Amino acid sequence: MSHVESTAPTTLDADEAAELVELTRALIRIDTINPPGNERAAAELLLERARAWGLQADLVPLSDNRANLDIRLPGDGSEPALMYCGHLDTVPLGEESWTHGPHEAHLDPDGVLWGRGAVDMKGGVAAMLYGVALLARRSVRPPGDVRLLATIGEEVDCAGARAALEQGAMDEVGQLVIAEPTGMELVAAHKGALFLELTAHGRAAHAAMPEQGSNAISHLIRLLERVEQFDFGVDEHPLLGRPTVSIGTITGGSVVNIVPDHCVAQVDVRTTPDVDHAKLVQRLEKLVGAHRGDGVELELRVTGDYPAVGTSPDHPLVTAADRALSSVSDEPASRTTVSYFSDGSILQPPTGVPTLLCGPGDPNLAHQTNERVQVSELVRAARFFAELPGHVFGRSRG
Repeated sequence: MSHVESTAPTTLDADEAAELVELTRALIRIDTINPPGNERAAAELLLERARAWGLQADLVPLSDNRANLDIRLPGDGSEPALMYCGHLDTVPLGEESWTHGPHEAHLDPDGVLWGRGAVDMKGGVAAMLYGVALLARRSVRPPGDVRLLATIGEEVDCAGARAALEQGAMDEVGQLVIAEPTGMELVAAHKGALFLELTAHGRAAHAAMPEQGSNAISHLIRLLERVEQFDFGVDEHPLLGRPTVSIGTITGGSVVNIVPDHCVAQVDVRTTPDVDHAKLVQRLEKLVGAHRGDGVELELRVTGDYPAVGTSPDHPLVTAADRALSSVSDEPASRTTVSYFSDGSILQPPTGVPTLLCGPGDPNLAHQTNERVQVSELVRAARFFAELPGHVFGRSRG
């Protein structure tokens, strides 16, 4: 990377800030609750705005009413692309009543924007697009393309990120930034998740004569005790700590006076970047195999696979983001970790692309009733996304 020369930080005037807020409100008004998602309407809105603002944009249909979107500010081709990424789907509303309608996109006079997706993560998507649009308006041509990948399905199965990876969206991408809500703090690593389903098949018998049956519940409980004590064989991660295991559900049996012949447990494993999921599953399968017997068959099934993301805190992407964020804030950039996973779990591990999370919104409000974001944070995020390419690539050329 070439030397970054000092330039005046990007600013938004009142009309531009209002334009950013209206874009965010328009996205919130589109119901993209997943399931079923129906993200295409949101992607089409962004497609129209991106082209109107001088950017290249292509819709990538994936199924009925669902589409990814690829937006691009072309560079001169001398460096790999910087990709921004965000998802368009949101989680369901829950049972609690909302102070303002979840798709009303209510804006308080004191600058708080309410609605499902305000934090997770339509606010982040709007800020990324507006930041790239600011570069286009200023006729900036960076050394590498600046791209925005808007995906479907992250809240359920990361279907959009998986499809984008298969279609080559990460080809020639040098660095990846995802605007998940971090309160505009920098996140260089997050844990992965491996969701497991363990099933025991036993033999029913009268509970008064349990020796004639094979108790699936008792057998599975003994296996789960070993799973909870599993040695991952990795050192403690400096940012994320150690991998964890949590037994989330267990169901089995039919009535109290029958030896249960069936039991199922769901297990949540959170991993660090040093844990190879494929090898971990192989080791767990050996553990399961060792516990088969006494008339009980055991099965292990992976129901979700989202590897951890890790980038060195000293990587040039992180230091560039430090400088960019400091240039648009009165306070120095700060770093944190988050407990959730992201589309980065799909896009980063197989490619090795340095990855960073940074986006507007309090992560504690994600998935919550009365989700809301500060307009001032949206504006700061858009400024950050406009500033970052200059610090990643060096001085951009007009």
